[in-house]
Amino acid sequence: MDRDYLDFDIALTRRGDGYLTTASSPGGDGATDFTLPFAPTDLAAFMIAVGPPRVASRRLVPAAARVLDVKDYGARLGDALLAGPVAQLFQDSLRLAAEQGRNLRVQLRLEAVPELDSVPWEYLYDRRLERFLTLSQQTPLVRLIDPVDRPPTIAVEPPLRVLVMISSPSGLPTLAVDREEQLLRATTKDLVDTGQLELVVVEKATLGVLQRALLERVHVFHFIGHGSFDRQAQEGVLALEKEDGSVDRVSGRRLGTLLRDAEHLQLAVLNACEGARTGQGDAFSGVGQALVRQGLPAVVAMQTEISDRAALVFSHEFYDFLTRGLGIDAAMCAVRKAMAVSDEAAEWGTAVLLRSGAEQPFRFSAARQTAADPAQRWGSLYEAAQGALASADSGTAIPMLEQIAAEKPDYADVTALLERVRPGATRPVGGATESETETETETETETERPAPDVTDHVLTEPIRVVGPATGETHTRPDARPEVAPPPPPPPVSRTTAAPTGGPRSRRRGPRVATMLRAVVAVVVILAVWLGWRVFPSLIQKLPPLVDVACGSPGSDQTPATTFRIGCAAVEPKIDGSFEDWRSVPTQTASAVIFSPRAPQPGLSGRWQALWHKNGLYLHATVVDRTTDTVDGLAPSAWWNGDAVSFEIGPDPRSLSVKDGLRNGRDFHVILGRLTGDSSGAAAAINPAAPQKGVIRIIAGQRRPAVTVAARSTGDGYELEALVPWSEVGMTIAPQRGAVLGFNVNISDAGTNHQLATMLSSNPQRSSTNQNHPATWQTVLLADAG
Repeated sequence: MDRDYLDFDIALTRRGDGYLTTASSPGGDGATDFTLPFAPTDLAAFMIAVGPPRVASRRLVPAAARVLDVKDYGARLGDALLAGPVAQLFQDSLRLAAEQGRNLRVQLRLEAVPELDSVPWEYLYDRRLERFLTLSQQTPLVRLIDPVDRPPTIAVEPPLRVLVMISSPSGLPTLAVDREEQLLRATTKDLVDTGQLELVVVEKATLGVLQRALLERVHVFHFIGHGSFDRQAQEGVLALEKEDGSVDRVSGRRLGTLLRDAEHLQLAVLNACEGARTGQGDAFSGVGQALVRQGLPAVVAMQTEISDRAALVFSHEFYDFLTRGLGIDAAMCAVRKAMAVSDEAAEWGTAVLLRSGAEQPFRFSAARQTAADPAQRWGSLYEAAQGALASADSGTAIPMLEQIAAEKPDYADVTALLERVRPGATRPVGGATESETETETETETETERPAPDVTDHVLTEPIRVVGPATGETHTRPDARPEVAPPPPPPPVSRTTAAPTGGPRSRRRGPRVATMLRAVVAVVVILAVWLGWRVFPSLIQKLPPLVDVACGSPGSDQTPATTFRIGCAAVEPKIDGSFEDWRSVPTQTASAVIFSPRAPQPGLSGRWQALWHKNGLYLHATVVDRTTDTVDGLAPSAWWNGDAVSFEIGPDPRSLSVKDGLRNGRDFHVILGRLTGDSSGAAAAINPAAPQKGVIRIIAGQRRPAVTVAARSTGDGYELEALVPWSEVGMTIAPQRGAVLGFNVNISDAGTNHQLATMLSSNPQRSSTNQNHPATWQTVLLADAG
């Protein structure tokens, strides 16, 4: 199924203070100077932008703008690499390949310049071709590494056997092993059922278990887990497990010792953050590079973490195209295209293909000639999602439902399920969504259009659809900002003179009435707009809006709690402007609960909160004269830096002070300012989970589904966030009148991201009491904001 390739080799080497690009191609040889067109901070920001998208912020950064940024980045990189004589050689080689009915494979050699290995070359864009190279099978891009030994191509009799290892050692952010396995099995079930693929999942993620598993015939090693770069040893590592469950940091060289002797093993897929990263002095220090160097023909490694949606598409399409007989280069291009059309994010360039040569690692003796039936895949994803929902595991169900909806929106009740379980889901209204901007032409006549409902159109529609209430203008087909027509005039008595004017006056009447209604509508819209800008508290307290946003009122009884927070009838916009918070009651976090030395003068924190069926909103203002960002490499410990955090969990009032944390129900949420993040801040969540037989707050990880925005002020910083209820263990949003356990804390960093002072709204808050929810403060989810 593959066309043959001609190879266009590009080697980057140092030249004085810069670099030299040398091309060896079908069109001849040539060289030109190369200058990286980005600063390191630009590269870091770019990789964050193309990484897993935040659920909520995707609406704040339009898809078109994101794609444009990726194209601009790739074009600048392409202009720098394919320049001068190399650019001409590339064009000549493309022409020669086309004349021979072949494709042109770009082979990038970076052995001499390991500091450039972290550049995401997979986004290379050619302005002359007007496309990304890696999104076309005609111009795949691979990173070529010269191996110590190069094994021959393996003939595969279906099924393709994939050895799967999912590692979640203690002491690192918890990985939901069962969930990861379920996602992988669900998305590849159609391939397994047709005999094209077989998944062999090991019980434990230890080197000993792996060694025994490799004695059997397997073709692919598929790792899911944590990966990082050991700066001290200057080498990439994967986090496997020791026998006692603790972390075993396994380098690529050490792992290669096992993998290189597996007789049929030809490919490793490393779904681990930083799995493709190298050091500054050794091009083979990255895990993937080390494996290829030691003889594995091919490795696919991730440059950054990958979202669940992207992982679903990648795993299915990659193995689907391989079992259909595509060479690994073409298969990777096909996978990237599938990922690119599946979602508006740009994660298609996250995977790096590392090769040891031009030979294909596999040759299928009976490759499929037809694609897998998508209906089978939708069925397996739907069945798995239903099972996850039955187990109250919406986090597993959502990416599967989203993928079905992306491919077949009318499949079963998938759209309705998503609206029910996805945080912040946009509900279709009259066949359109609130994010659509097309305006329907009104063709109805006054007699054909039903009389509008006053409450619906005056109070609800203008606020949701127009300007300042949402920050955007979205006109929907059913969102006409009208008011009820004025009441009919009283009947004319027999003694009253009839109006003068003939037919022209009678025709003017309906026209005047229409104009009056339009004027009234404009006045109402302006009143709502002014009300929101000048009297937001009045808008937030309008009963119809509160009922729509917060559900029916709860019990008449009002429990005694530490705080009351109101429902956000109109949700604040997490955009860093903070205008939405002006009328919301303010609380303080002023109790000094940790400070080995005297706190810095003036350190203080104020916070405000609102709740909505979509999640909890928090706004904090911190006075801190020596602010700093948190350590991006240690999200679970962001509380050590300048950050705002809070404990949250179900109503703790019935608990004893000796009762411990509730597994999967109590959480520590941390909001910190992060360099390179487009919103200026990010969130991490540490959950309560078992560790060595005790439920405790364990190391968590960054949570992209939490939307955070921040800015520096003259004397500190300010931030706001939306935390979806599902992120803190609630698959169903709480109701009005619910009580939650809740503390708010302000951290002040000392040197090297070490905690210097912590303030809290709760004077009892301590590292010990954090583990006993009965000592937490409580908050009532009240009616009005």
